[in-house]
Amino acid sequence: MSKSGTKKENLLSIFLKENPQLLSDALGFQVDNLVLEQRHAHRNIDIRAVDSKRRIPLLIEVQLTKANTAYLNRMLEMIERYNESVIVWIAKSFDEEILDELRKWFSLHQKEFVDFYALSLHEDTIAVLEKLNEMYRLDIYKNFYLLRELNPLLNTELVNHQIHPSHCGQINTIPSPPDFDRTEDVKRAMLQVLRSKIPYFLNFHYDKKTNRNDRILTCGAGKTGIIYRCSAQDVRNLAFVELYFDKAEKDWYESFKGIEKELVATIHKDLCFRKRRIGVYFKPEEGYEPTFEKIAEVFQKMIDGFSPFILGRKEIGMAVSEKYHEEYIMKKFVQVPIELQEQPFPTEESYRIEMEELSELLLTK
Repeated sequence: MSKSGTKKENLLSIFLKENPQLLSDALGFQVDNLVLEQRHAHRNIDIRAVDSKRRIPLLIEVQLTKANTAYLNRMLEMIERYNESVIVWIAKSFDEEILDELRKWFSLHQKEFVDFYALSLHEDTIAVLEKLNEMYRLDIYKNFYLLRELNPLLNTELVNHQIHPSHCGQINTIPSPPDFDRTEDVKRAMLQVLRSKIPYFLNFHYDKKTNRNDRILTCGAGKTGIIYRCSAQDVRNLAFVELYFDKAEKDWYESFKGIEKELVATIHKDLCFRKRRIGVYFKPEEGYEPTFEKIAEVFQKMIDGFSPFILGRKEIGMAVSEKYHEEYIMKKFVQVPIELQEQPFPTEESYRIEMEELSELLLTK
């Protein structure tokens, strides 16, 4: 994935994940088990899937610009690295020079045990992605039909088969049922429910890092320093969904607390505000599945209630609390970025680590 247009590439990847038949039609075989941005052999892969008939991995790279030499070298490196797999390069377009380079390379590397496909995009794809990218983030999913109207979305430019047609790999094409005695399986199963119930919250479509010692699932809320956290059963034997604010975003927390009554009335009657957290906490249901359903119900209300403010569609409509008035005097929360002193923001990974530590130190009290 390139650095420019990253969000648009994300949108296309999510769309393809939700519409695997488009890939199946373009490639000529059934594609299943699509996951996004999987880290594989020390490299991030845009889309990872399975050729269900031959039971071999499918690795897909998405490029929204014209195929170029730099990306060509990256694809050739992937072909050499990932033996016994199908490599797919999706790009805006391919010129004959790039295609000739690929043909020459394959003629000199006949022993590589890899099938390769180069697919170009419909000429209107970028314009549609730009239109989607300008929409309110929670409205994008329901407008994915704009991409489905491009027919065909994917066009085959080059195919090179080097895996014998009768070859069959060993990948299990039917995912194993979750083992609820394993913390990581509980979180994965919970994430699947959230994806199915709230598909328009696009962050759910990406797999989350799991830790067998951490019962909490975290997910970005749409702004650096503000994240959602949920658990089906934490160390206090509680299930919860909460919005967590980093110290650098304390002003956001204080402003939401200033309209607490409004948020309780519109989001959830049990919404609690404490220690830069806004959440709903409850005793788990009998069994994980009904607990997941309740978490999804609460999560949806929180996403629908908080996202308009976090994503800049609505103003909070009040100044910061008196405690922070001197620092933020005469400022209101409006639809522009909040100015903060320049500082290095922690990464998503550092947030996860900090949350794990907090779960041990704070949630046990």
